[in-house]
Amino acid sequence: MRWFAKPTDSPGLAVVIAAYLFLGVHCAPPYVRAQPPKAEKDGLVITVPNPITDDAVSQIRLKIQDAVERKGRNITTVVFDFNPHGQPAGSSTFGSCNDLAVFIRNLQLGQVNPLYPKIATFAFVHNEATKHTVLPILACKEIILSDDINPKTRLSKAKLGDVTRELGGIFNETMRTAYREVAKQFPSPDVIERMLDPGLPLKHIKTDEGPRFVSSKTLAELEKAGKAFVLDPIQPDYLQAQNALFEPHQAMELKLCSGLKSSKADLVQALGLPRHSMVEDWLVGRVANPIRIDVRGPLDKGKLDSLERQIGAALGQQANFILLKMDAEGGDITHVASTARFLRQLRDANDRPVKTVAYLPPGRVLGAATFLALGCMEIVMAGDAALGDFSYLGDDQLQSARDMLLPLVKEQGYPPALFEATLQRDLVLFRVKAKSNPSEVRLVSEVELKKDAASKNPQWDSFGRLERDAGKNLKIDATLAREFRIAQATGLNSLDELFTYFGLDSQRVRVASGDWLEQVADFFREPTVRFVLIMLGIIGLILEMKMPGITAPGVMAAICFVLFFWAYSFVGQYTFLAILLFILGLILIGVEVFVMPGVTFPGIAGVVLVISSLVLVTLEKWPQNSQDWIGLGTTFGTFGLSLVAAIAAALVLAWYLPHIPYVNRLVLKLPDEEEAGERAIATPLVDPSLLGAIGVAATPLRPAGKVQFGEDFLDVVAEGDYVQPGSRVQIIEIEGNRIVVKEI
Repeated sequence: MRWFAKPTDSPGLAVVIAAYLFLGVHCAPPYVRAQPPKAEKDGLVITVPNPITDDAVSQIRLKIQDAVERKGRNITTVVFDFNPHGQPAGSSTFGSCNDLAVFIRNLQLGQVNPLYPKIATFAFVHNEATKHTVLPILACKEIILSDDINPKTRLSKAKLGDVTRELGGIFNETMRTAYREVAKQFPSPDVIERMLDPGLPLKHIKTDEGPRFVSSKTLAELEKAGKAFVLDPIQPDYLQAQNALFEPHQAMELKLCSGLKSSKADLVQALGLPRHSMVEDWLVGRVANPIRIDVRGPLDKGKLDSLERQIGAALGQQANFILLKMDAEGGDITHVASTARFLRQLRDANDRPVKTVAYLPPGRVLGAATFLALGCMEIVMAGDAALGDFSYLGDDQLQSARDMLLPLVKEQGYPPALFEATLQRDLVLFRVKAKSNPSEVRLVSEVELKKDAASKNPQWDSFGRLERDAGKNLKIDATLAREFRIAQATGLNSLDELFTYFGLDSQRVRVASGDWLEQVADFFREPTVRFVLIMLGIIGLILEMKMPGITAPGVMAAICFVLFFWAYSFVGQYTFLAILLFILGLILIGVEVFVMPGVTFPGIAGVVLVISSLVLVTLEKWPQNSQDWIGLGTTFGTFGLSLVAAIAAALVLAWYLPHIPYVNRLVLKLPDEEEAGERAIATPLVDPSLLGAIGVAATPLRPAGKVQFGEDFLDVVAEGDYVQPGSRVQIIEIEGNRIVVKEI
């Protein structure tokens, strides 16, 4: 029922209106609430705790009072969810359940507060509802059951009745009177008696008002009163068996429930209520304890795990209001849906939902972080922020995103078609109104609209096409978010405006700081940084093997590879396997260099294993589609390029290192090497008479190195691939300063 102000002829009315318009124009807040105007239909979805207690009833009263009185919302409908978390519900305390039933009936009659309108109440049952929980359900104007089927039992999840379950002798006449009172609004009150007495037979009759289900006692009363009815000849006795727990199809037949809906979101949409009706304010009557968490950079598994740990720490500090500042664009979609579910299921120490809000600051266009925003209770955004930028994903990834995103969108009560358009470039959408219920507005695809128009009974009237750039993924900007009630408010361009909107004291909003080790790991996972780590690591390995004894390159290589593997231990699923392959690769390279030079195979296998291990440690999951394999190939190519660049850099360093002042002191020199070098400079040409001379290898010859001939040390090149230090060699060729030796 709508309430309107009566017109008045008061001379001051024009002055009041002028003042109002002036203040509205010049003193309006910088942000825009997505909440509909007061004249529009509005409602609440309220979760009824299980079990129902006096505190629970008080909290329900406060929620409605806060919405109507403090927030000034035009609440015309309240939907009570009697299965919190989708679990069975059954309260044994009659007093609290009866108080809630009386409050619900008074809401419908407009007797709670003279300022309240008459409020339509709906009970939504999507699992078992038994014991005295049934009483406030029956007190609602209409009962809606879920038509979902349990995949294991293939039976309906929703069931209503069995009031006396486990109550036994404490079920007295006072309780029966309360149930009989609410039963009066049903066509067949004896069905309620059946819930109290599972053995009560019911007969199916047809009356002028329609079919009824009555007991033998009621049937006798009808006969005595001379009321016209016809006993169903096919089904004269109904429900003879012991059954007081009714499934959806039975409840519909017995006129207990007025409809079936699979979810609260479907029910809210069918009732023509805005999406924010589903956002329950669990902070009513409680002191807010807010914490702000900044979500930065492209998302990956490491950042998502870090976010979940920060939220867990916030809950440990008794936080009941979590603000996520979304500074994250792009990112991987592989694990983000599970974090969105984590956000939806947040509970405090008292098993009450934690209020979660996603804030999109100015200029931010969310990609993978859209999932996180949808997982929160509310979304608020700056005027130039946007959701749903998935243009950076490949076709296979877009399909994966669609499979994960659309179920989340439906569960949260957002329009699925709008988010599907963010994943499908050629999807054309139209705004439509239901012919049977003009307040029900939806977005449907062009294909669906044409199919509906061609049907015998069209359901929709189109009133406009959703404009979008052809051939591009749709982005949900502030205008669309406001129109389709995706964002609670738009135009919040600063944190101060955000805190003001939620009535928070900025001094009391704590800022969660992530673990500094995780921040360091994020830094080392940056593409440029990881490329440098691998380069330095490989250069260090090559220098250490080419010039043994220097030590510094080996230490540098060890540090670089340890940091690389440690940074990816936060995200990779194959870290341990990658470390084993890396160690095995180093062993094979060592075998090639020091044990079996010239064999080639161990060296090649070692290099392949080292690169494979570096790639493997970066994988968050094994590639499952062409886009993943392309990404894997790109990573292989990047690391292969770093290997080639590192080898080139190492060879250059190995050549110039001994000649760089100060740095050459790090290179171990053989006895009298400096003097030998000076003599070599003084006599640039090798004495041809040394041909055939025999000396001892002073360093490893790979194939170049130094050989001692008497008191002189000469640079030589071995004929083979490798000669160990201490081996006897003979000069077999002299060409200028080039001396070729072979092992003897």
